[in-house]
Amino acid sequence: MTEKRDFDQQMRTLRRRRLFFWAMVAIYIPMMWLVLHWGQSDRIAAIFFGVWVVIVAIAANLTAFCRCPSCGNFFHMNGPIPMYLRHCLHCGMHISGDERRNHFKKKE
Repeated sequence: MTEKRDFDQQMRTLRRRRLFFWAMVAIYIPMMWLVLHWGQSDRIAAIFFGVWVVIVAIAANLTAFCRCPSCGNFFHMNGPIPMYLRHCLHCGMHISGDERRNHFKKKE
């Protein structure tokens, strides 16, 4: 029972970090449009851009270095470049945790 709870908690953490990362990526264009429209200053836009870059860098690193609850390796890292796919790059576990959607089939 404890293993199932730990697995679910790790998957929730992984999904939450991915959601935050993709939300920060998606918010860029509307944020910059609003800042340039209402701010009327390139300096203000540069400040918002700088803050956004720092937040995205933090979110990207938190997401990239999140461990897979199934195999224990980094979920999105297989080498030096993170790949934000929906499955673990080592064991193939899907982000939903559903075994039917795993990328690699288990050998029986």
